[in-house]
Parts: sequence; C-alpha cells; structure tokens
Amino acid sequence: DVGTGKTYVLIAAGQELKRMRLSSKNMYVVPNQIIGQWKDLYLQLYPDAKLLIVNSNNFKPERRAKTLKQIRDEDFDAIIITYSCFEEIPISNNKIIEDIKEKIKKIKSKKDNVWYYQKNIERLKSLEKELDKYNKYSQNSGGIFFEDLNINRLFVDEAHNYKNLSVESYNCYCDCYNGSKKCTDMLDKVRIIQNNDGGVIFATGTPITNSITDLYVMQKYLQYGELTLMDIHRFEAWLKMFATTTMEFEVDVDTNNFRLKPRFTEFHNLPQLTAILTTIADFYTLDEIVDVPQFNGYSDVIIEKSEQLKDYLDDISERADKVRGEYFRIRGDNMLKITIDGKKAALDMRLVDSKIGPLNNSKVAKCVENVMKIYYDTMPIKGTQIIFCDMSTPKKEFNLYDEIKQSLIICGINKNEIAYIHDANTERERENLFNKVRNGDVRILLGSTEKLGTGVNVQDKLIAIHHLDVPWRPSDMIQREGRIIRQGNTNSEVYIYRYITKGSFDAYSWQILETKQRIITGLLAGTIVDKTCEDVSDTVLNYAEVKALAIGNMDIKKRVELTNELARLSALQKKSIEERIKIENELVKLPKDINTKAEIIKNAQIDLDAYQEYKRNNQEIGSPEDKKRLKEYINSSLRLHILKPEEKELIEYKGFKIILPSNMVRENLYLYLSRAGKYYVKLDDETEGGTLIRIDNYLDSLSSFLERNTIMYNELLKRQNDLKAALEKNESYTSRIEECKNQIEEIDKKIGVVKKK
Repeated sequence: DVGTGKTYVLIAAGQELKRMRLSSKNMYVVPNQIIGQWKDLYLQLYPDAKLLIVNSNNFKPERRAKTLKQIRDEDFDAIIITYSCFEEIPISNNKIIEDIKEKIKKIKSKKDNVWYYQKNIERLKSLEKELDKYNKYSQNSGGIFFEDLNINRLFVDEAHNYKNLSVESYNCYCDCYNGSKKCTDMLDKVRIIQNNDGGVIFATGTPITNSITDLYVMQKYLQYGELTLMDIHRFEAWLKMFATTTMEFEVDVDTNNFRLKPRFTEFHNLPQLTAILTTIADFYTLDEIVDVPQFNGYSDVIIEKSEQLKDYLDDISERADKVRGEYFRIRGDNMLKITIDGKKAALDMRLVDSKIGPLNNSKVAKCVENVMKIYYDTMPIKGTQIIFCDMSTPKKEFNLYDEIKQSLIICGINKNEIAYIHDANTERERENLFNKVRNGDVRILLGSTEKLGTGVNVQDKLIAIHHLDVPWRPSDMIQREGRIIRQGNTNSEVYIYRYITKGSFDAYSWQILETKQRIITGLLAGTIVDKTCEDVSDTVLNYAEVKALAIGNMDIKKRVELTNELARLSALQKKSIEERIKIENELVKLPKDINTKAEIIKNAQIDLDAYQEYKRNNQEIGSPEDKKRLKEYINSSLRLHILKPEEKELIEYKGFKIILPSNMVRENLYLYLSRAGKYYVKLDDETEGGTLIRIDNYLDSLSSFLERNTIMYNELLKRQNDLKAALEKNESYTSRIEECKNQIEEIDKKIGVVKKK
C-alpha cells in the first residue's frame, strides 16, 4: 500500500545485501522529480553511505562517459539514477548494429537498380539514422555499455511507470499495445541482469494501475521463465487461464442511457495465480502499520447541475449520437474529445465556455469554503492542505488554479502560503517547496496527479486533501490519497473531500473507476486477504455510492447494489453446485477405498501375528555362511531382474515370500514382501548386506504400518459421514438469485436501460 514505507525497505535491503556480500553493485532507478528526496532518505538511514547520484547535471553528453566510468570502476553503496538518465545508458547490440550495416550495404549495392533503390530510399534513410544513433551512443558513453557496468542488483521505484510493455495478444477485449521505448529498454536491461545471476526488485504501491494487463506485465518482467514453462507467457494464453468476461452495467457517456457491456471483471484459477505471484511478490498493507492517521470516510460535496451544464450536456448527447455509429465518424470529433469536454464541464463550465461569468455554486466556491474553514481551524498547528486538479492546470488563459488562489487571497490567506507544484521545475526548487509545506510555511499546495500524486512526501502537517476532479485510473486516486494517509503525518485524523457535480460527467468518471477498481480488487483480494476473487469490495461500493450521487438517481444506486449482490449469490451458487458434484463423486469412490483399506488392515494383522510368532520361536536362517550366500543370491538376482517384464517369486524369508517386481530400473530398486498382504520395500543400493537389513527393518515395523493404516481407515469413515452430512444441508441460492433478477428487471424498466446485444 502507498505510505507503508517501501523506500526505506529498498534502501535497507540494498545496504544489507552489500554488507552480507550478496551484492557488489546496487543501482536504484527512481522518478526524476524525487531523486533529491531519495538521497536525503538514504543518508537519513545511513549517514556514512557512499552514494553516486546520477541526474541530468552529471549525465550531459560531455559528462556522460565520466559518470559511466565512475559507475563501472568505483565502489558505491548505492547508485541512485533518474528514469531519464537510466534510459540513456546504451545497451551493446553488436548483432543489431551489424544487421543494420548489412541492410544498408545491400540497398546501396543495388543503386543501379532504379526501381529497387527508389522503393527502398526511405528505408535506407531510416537505417542510416538508426546507425547514427548507435554511433552517438557509443561516442557519448566512451564505449561503456550497460552490460559493462556489472550491476547485479537493480531496484526500480514506482515500477508501475514501466507498465507500457509490449503485450502479445489477439482478439481480446483488453487494450493491447506495442509498448513504449522506455519500457522496452527496461525489459532489455532487466534480462541482462537476470541472465547474469543478478536480482531485480520492483517497488510500487499500485502494481495494477489501469487494467488486467498490468499484472501480466509485472510477471513478464520478473518471472517470464515460469510463465513460459507453464505456456502462459503470451498474454492471450495468460488471459484464458485466469479471466472470464461478464456483462457489466454501465452509465452511457452522456449519462442519459444505461447499457450492459462485456468486461474482464471475473477471475478464476486464483489459487494458481496466487501461487505463481508469491514467488515474486510481497504485499504490505496499511493495516500492518500503526502510525498512520485515522481516515473515517470521504466527505462528498455535491454541486447542483446548473442550467448551463444541462444545455451543454444536451449538446454532448447530440455529439455522442453522431460519432456513436459503427460506420460513421464525424471529422474532428470523437468519443475521447466528448469525454474530455464532458469532464471539463463537470469540473467548471467556464472551461468549455469562456463567455460564462463567475459561478457562485461551483466546485471552486465550495472548495475554497472548505479550505478556508480548515485553514483557520488548524491555525495553531499550521495544518496544510493539498488541492488536486488535473483538467485545468496553470496557464495564461482562464484556469482553476489561479481562480482558487485569488479567491483564497481575497478570503485572507497570504499569497506566500499558497503554491503550485508546477512552479517548482528543478530538483532544488521542488525540495525547497516540499520543506516549506512540511514546516507549514506553505499551507495550501495545488497540483496535478502527475506532478504531485506520486512519490511526494509532504505529509508532516497535512490535514486534508481535496479532489476537484477524478482521474481515470484508480491507482491515481490511491496515489493522491497516499500523500496524506502515510507514516510521518503528525495528525491523528485526516479528511478527504470529493467534489461531484450532480448529473454530470462525474458520474461517468466514477463509473470507470468502479469498473477498473473491481478488476484490481478481484485480483489482489486473492493475493492479500481471502485468496478468492470477490466481485465487490468496500472500495467498489464507495465508488458505486458516489456514482449514484453524481447521477442524482437513487434507483441507480439500488441497481448497483442488486447487481453486486446478484454476482455474489451467483458465485456462491456456482461454488455450491461444484462442491456438491465434487462431494457426490468422492462419495462414489469412498466405499471402494474404505473396503481396500479394511482388507489391508486385516491382512497386516494376520502377517504381524505370524511374524511375532516367528520371532518368539527364534528361528534362524542357517549358519553365517548360509546368510552370506542368501545376501549374495538376493543381490545378484536383483541385478539380473532389472527391466524384466514379469514379477518373479525369489525365495521365502521368515515366513514371507520375496518377490522381484516387473520393469524395475537400476535407479529405483525395490522388492515386495508377500504373505497375506503385499508390502513395498525401497532399496537404496545393492551393497552386500544392505538388502537383508532393509527387509528385517521393514518386518520389525509392521505394527507401525498397521497403526498408520488403521488411522487412515478411521479418517475415511469420518470423511464419509462428513460428506453425507454436507449433502443433507442442500444449500441453494436459487430463490434469492431470482428475486435479485426480478428487482433489477423492474428498475431497468423504470430507468429505461438500453441492453445491447
């Protein structure tokens, strides 16, 4: 979870690996904007640590070779490098370079063939450009490539930023893509370290940021070999193994209609997925951390829909109708643009219509009102607040940052106590700003999720955060809220405000979050809590409640609750049926197993009595010479009987026949002892005397054999009784399922749900 202290864990892990000589060179790859924070935290834990900080200052082309030489030749406790610099370290691809040269040579050799040459001229330019890039890499790096650095422990902070990896899949509902250069480069370097017996550690509070593909991508980085052995290394095969499609209720883009749409929200084989994941993943939750502030639920501020917004949504609806058609697309307009415009309108109508004047009943007005109240209430402790806004960032034109700032100043807050994260462009400026927030000198900090949501530690006096808008990804919400619900916050209780415009695109935004969060919850629930995939969790229900508030139709809330209940009951019913079939099949087999076990016990008792009688009579097997000859005879017979297709009765020994088994191999020598029952005796080797000792030891343990089988017999009887009792319960969810379906159908008729095939 965000806020549980992963940075400290990574630092301590790397330092301990060095101390124990399990690692000789540790590299930490961290987001550009927090490398200074990483340095401070490292030195806070290990003041005497020898660090190399690699950022844009010492990785300019003219200084890059020197820095790479330092990494390669000097001994550091840790090399901390920014994302951008890490990507600029070249990989030696001699084979690729030679292939490029060969292709260039081939095209140039056919220069006289005008048709061929003209056809390939663009390709030639592209190849020459690529070769030039590799040559520049080599020059700037002084001939030092990533492989030469001998990194054997790579720590990647906020690893979800490397999720856009190439995914091989066809004909599936999820978005698949070719991957970004940054992520492909990371994969190549991960493989280099793994192939050289090194270790790669990914750290993130949000391993699944947006879709099911994210979890697969993490596995592709960290356990591709295991996935290949199981033949699920291709995404489509992985998906078939762990996911199914279900029909989910969703609000239409214009919030006027509702429909059912197939989505990946149901997961199976979770125990198997969990078993695979546990070999690479450790999950720590906030529940395990005691020193985090208390959060008692969201404060939802509902903004009434204005007349201007109503009119604008009518326009949105018309635009959506025009571009919705399967074959018809309006030039210059599409659903993405419509969605963005709708989100802007939900945030503030002035973002889509500059002619509209100041609004009294708006998100800005309500936010300023709440900020001011908390500002004065927490004056003695200099409580700080964060306002998140993604859809309107600082610029020369109208924007909500300036609107909020001016309103706060008018209400009496000193302008020096208000700051934008966007104004801190350098590492030093960011750290100075963060220190001011931590000290309470800056009381109000405004920022976007991208710049302020991840890896920012300003929680010391943070008392409240405000969500003016809602991002697409549930992970962004988690990261935003991770700024305040984390260790180091001196407040015992904190507040999170969400501003929702009733009947607006906010409903659609929360809808998307609900759907995506359900996927995440389903996967991680099996890993972290119950090892089962539940369709709905508390987080999802919170989103459902917010969606109902935004739409302004409580029937929607009721339908969401019924849909979740139906999914839960259906899963229970399916599980109940599967369990009943399993019980019935087992009950069919049990009588045979019980009878077999009873026969084994009866024969073992007969043989034990006979063997004890034999021992009481103290019968011996002739002279020592006779024993020696018997040992040699058994051992030589064993060797000669290897791979023979039939069993062979060899000799009688202490009242038991010694039988050589069929198809025995040299690597697995054994024999049977037979009287009333038949007993398997494993032999470790063919050494003289060893075989007779094994036989004698087995015969002396017949009482233990009888005791073990008696216990198993009683357990089988108990199992049979338990299964019969389970069948008699005959638990069924049919009536409750039908009731839910009927209620959903009634609501659908009432609200006019459009069900598409």
